Amino acid sequence: MAVTAARPALRAAARVRLPAGWGLPFALAAVIGSLTLVPYLFAWATEPRGHVFMGFFFLNDDANTYLSKMRQGWEGNWLWHNRYTTESGPGAYFFIWWIALGRLAAVLHVPLIGMFHLMRFAGAFVLLGWGWSFIKQFLPEGPARRWALWFLAVGLGMGYVIQALGAPSILGIQSDTLDWRMPELTAFYSILALPHFVWAAAFQAIAIVLTLRAAERGSLRLGALAGLAWLGESSIHAQMPLLLAPAVAIALVVRPVSGRGYVAAALAFAVAAPYVGYSYYESQHSPEVLRWSAQWRNNLPPEGVSLALALLPQLLLAALAVPGAIRRRSREDVFLLAWLLLLAAILWLPNPAGNLRRRFFDGLYLPLVVLAARGMWEVLLPRLRSLRARRLVPFSYVAFAAMGSFVLLLAPLAISHSPQYSITTSERHGLDWLAAQPAGAVLSTDRLGLYVPAYTPDTVYVGQYSETYNWRAKGRQALDLLTGHGDAGAFAREHGLRYVLWSDSTGAGEPAGLGEPDYSEPGLKVWRLG
Repeated sequence: MAVTAARPALRAAARVRLPAGWGLPFALAAVIGSLTLVPYLFAWATEPRGHVFMGFFFLNDDANTYLSKMRQGWEGNWLWHNRYTTESGPGAYFFIWWIALGRLAAVLHVPLIGMFHLMRFAGAFVLLGWGWSFIKQFLPEGPARRWALWFLAVGLGMGYVIQALGAPSILGIQSDTLDWRMPELTAFYSILALPHFVWAAAFQAIAIVLTLRAAERGSLRLGALAGLAWLGESSIHAQMPLLLAPAVAIALVVRPVSGRGYVAAALAFAVAAPYVGYSYYESQHSPEVLRWSAQWRNNLPPEGVSLALALLPQLLLAALAVPGAIRRRSREDVFLLAWLLLLAAILWLPNPAGNLRRRFFDGLYLPLVVLAARGMWEVLLPRLRSLRARRLVPFSYVAFAAMGSFVLLLAPLAISHSPQYSITTSERHGLDWLAAQPAGAVLSTDRLGLYVPAYTPDTVYVGQYSETYNWRAKGRQALDLLTGHGDAGAFAREHGLRYVLWSDSTGAGEPAGLGEPDYSEPGLKVWRLG
């Protein structure tokens, strides 16, 4: 009876149709989102006996800190405290997007690692959907739009050339495979690795579209919607409006709009402005943020060759389109050119951005794929006399640019059993035991310390290269104490540490001055002090 009653609803659902032209972006999103689940599901399904895959292949250090921030939201907090260092601080309203995900996970009763990967998968639909809106805003109707979407979805760079050459020194500076190290440079790698890069670019794409439309139509409603999108972007990377607001302003000066249009555009950025201002203030005054940013090491190689190779397929075609964009000087053309020129200024001219320069790359592939599509359809293809060549070249170019994405997708299958991606079953049980105890500070190696704040409510003495203050020295000190070179019990009590976590993976020796452990199983011991 229930099945019979449900049939009309099923038939109605089957008649639902996507708006014209939206089938391709959502079909691509479904395929790419599903493909990026494969390495993780394979690793979980084939865990070696006695080991537990911890859910990450890419930027493992950073990814676990995001779980820690989600956990703080899951516990009911909005204020972020750095649990990877024992130095005290007042906290800050940073990492709001991650904390909100943790709160959502608690409401839905979804494990944090499950929410992380769910947001990666959902992000594929959001990014390609809103990316499609961006493409339609900047490209005329026709095959160039569809080609740009494919290029956006699967295109990577040519950093593998540097990898094949053994990362040689260029102009006396070590080169780097940036498109395999920086997910934010491409949509595919972002979807595969870290969801916040996906959602940041998606928020950015729709915010730009809505802001330009609000300015053109003088619509305060669209301006307010754009403001919400900018606020979403700012909850992930608050610096991006500082780059894109001037780009919009330049476009509106070169191609003026009505007075109401200027008000609508200003409203869009005004919605996010208070949080952007707060983030800047805290970055200059919060002890936790200052300690973290002072030792943040993910800077760009200054020689620029690595970055050029990481974006070469996009840059080659985009460069062909620049003269046409300068001749047309439409509002959209001016905006794209201003975006790229302002980004170049931030990267290579002296400015206050300093250690945050890399964070201005969010969504860089959006203007590049639009310009690349124009370069392909307006410059390259008209010069090809053969109809067959005009059909084959666009497909071949995307296939060539997808080679790096193909390698990134398959490489984890070959290394999924590597120790760096897992911990022992005993170590995982130790984390579960700690999670059930009152919160406190933990002395462990930095390897296990990376997981403690992600899976327990505890703070660690040492755990992550940038969020642990004075990480390198603390790591050496912790290792000495945990292998019996010093009195670990006295050290823990002196520094207000509640737990000592030891695993036989630490090496020879055990910590001294602790007595009998409060929890133990083969290869793992945990002591609770006080």
